[in-house]
Amino acid sequence: MKYEMFSPRALLFAAAFATALPAGAATIFGSLKRGGKPLPGVALTLVCGKTFSAGQADAKGNYSIAVAGSGSCNLSVDGKATTLQLGGEPTRYDFEVPAADGPLKPL
Repeated sequence: MKYEMFSPRALLFAAAFATALPAGAATIFGSLKRGGKPLPGVALTLVCGKTFSAGQADAKGNYSIAVAGSGSCNLSVDGKATTLQLGGEPTRYDFEVPAADGPLKPL
């Protein structure tokens, strides 16, 4: 009886998935709140150098966004912004989004 650890199809899928994002890609995820309560449906943009990505918080105020870049990046949420230092590992950032003018506040 012959045993195979991975089928050729599974290996091809894994190789395609591994090359889906460039090596310098950054992913952030977390939650957005206003007044301590989840902020659902709000739009986000993440800009790293000359690349950007857009996303939206879900019904519970959670988000996940990736961009083909790293280093000093700018995250904007509902007209509020902050600068983040991002590397290759997914990183969690939870924020309080003020209703008035001001930057995003890390939780």
